Amino acid sequence: MSNDPRPRAASPVPVTPPDVEGARLRKRSMIGVGLFVPASLLAGILVLTRENAARCLSYGEACDGTPGLLYVVALVIVVAALVTVQSSSRPEVRRAAFWTQLGAEGVFLLFLLTAFA
Repeated sequence: MSNDPRPRAASPVPVTPPDVEGARLRKRSMIGVGLFVPASLLAGILVLTRENAARCLSYGEACDGTPGLLYVVALVIVVAALVTVQSSSRPEVRRAAFWTQLGAEGVFLLFLLTAFA
């Protein structure tokens, strides 16, 4: 037995607090994607009720719209940001990816709503 008055650490590994913000952002990111699908369907239905959409589908007239490439780019950004939010261990990267995901979802919905405008 030693007469050493210094307290000894229970473990040489430092104790880190749980990543509460990370779990919250991951959950919100999944909720955002879950709400994105019905929002896209609703926006698509709203677009199809416009006169220009009916004219385009019926007669092939007034079919101007947003180029399909922009839709694909927005969806690729959504998926890339979602994967980054779910897999990143750095809080600042996770936060930036979360806001990028929400922004890209909003841009996609805006493109969808302005189709046949």
